[in-house]
Parts: sequence; structure tokens; C-alpha cells
Amino acid sequence: MAKPRGPICNLDCKYCFYLPKDKLYSGSSCRMSDEVLEAYTRQYIASQCVPEVVFAWQGGEPTLMGLDFFRRALEIQERYRPPDVAVSNTLQTNGVLLDDEWCDFLRRHKFLVGISIDGPQGLHDAFRVDRAGRPTFDIVMRGLGLLHKHGV
Repeated sequence: MAKPRGPICNLDCKYCFYLPKDKLYSGSSCRMSDEVLEAYTRQYIASQCVPEVVFAWQGGEPTLMGLDFFRRALEIQERYRPPDVAVSNTLQTNGVLLDDEWCDFLRRHKFLVGISIDGPQGLHDAFRVDRAGRPTFDIVMRGLGLLHKHGV
């Protein structure tokens, strides 16, 4: 499992134990560099003795890395992938930043995507709020709808 943004998230869930972890990395952007991405990918693939290597991207919120980061990740995975090994990717996201471009990318590259939802709207909105304290259920459901629209 990789957390390319560490504890950085665009939500402020009331129960989150991970958000305050950014204080452990004073002065850091908590953003995985291209050098670390390459070293991680190379070492992770090399350490696996299986026919399929799975990269699991989580957070904080991994979509904060942007699509270009994930495009580079796939390029690097392909560079280090042995010929007889399949590579796949999973992404756990709150869905807030998903748009058509993200969803098209996720579909084309066959990402397995998990959306973090805390249950019915009332329950979700009581705990999963944005940085301004606003509820997020509708925007998360919009992201989920886009995933469905694109066949993810």
C-alpha cells in the first residue's frame, strides 16, 4: 500500500486519526517525489514472487497527487514489470476530485476503485465534512456516478 500524499486530505472527517500526522513531517509537502516513486516501484516489483503485482494507492487522499503522477506511476510500473508478470492498481478515494478525465483514466487502466462513504446521507454528512465543515455526501455521490458512467 502506498500513501503518496501521506496524511494530506481535502476532507476533515471528524473521526480521522490520520490528518494530524502531518505535524510529524514539519516542513514536508508530504508529496511522493518522482525519485521515491521510481525507487518504490522498482523495489516493490522486484520483491514480489507472484504472477500479478498489485499497487494499492491510499491516503490521506491519493487523487491530490493529480493525474500526471499516476500516469508516471504506470509508465514506471511498465518499465520495471517483468515480461511474465501482470501489474494492477487499486485506488481508495473519497471521490471528491473525480471528474470525467480521472474516470476515463481509471477505466482505461483498469483500476479497482473504492469510494469512502460512511453510510446514508445523514450519517455520512455528520462525519465526512470538507475543510470548511460542509457536508460531502452529494459531491461523493457525484464522483460515484461518474465512475459508473465511465464503467469503472
